[in-house]
Amino acid sequence: MDALRTRLTLGLPLLLLLVTVIGVPTMIFGPNGLPRHRRLRAQLSAQLEENHRLASDLLRLRTELEAFQQDPRARERAVREELGWVRRDEIVVEIPARVGRAL
Repeated sequence: MDALRTRLTLGLPLLLLLVTVIGVPTMIFGPNGLPRHRRLRAQLSAQLEENHRLASDLLRLRTELEAFQQDPRARERAVREELGWVRRDEIVVEIPARVGRAL
């Protein structure tokens, strides 16, 4: 009985140490360990940049919307620029683009 107890007393900690020495590096350097952590960190960084860009776009669009709601000149400018509309009393002159260079 004493011999068994001595073996267990020495063997169990050695077995745990062996499992730890083999298992921990396998978990850290395996596909779900450090490489996955690095991939997730890169994804997080990219997502935060995208969120920042979208927040800036949202602020710009809200400002533009407020200008459209408050200022008739802003609405007119947008219609002229985006739709190419002109007033009734204006004349449109189209200048053709140069195709070739004349000598």
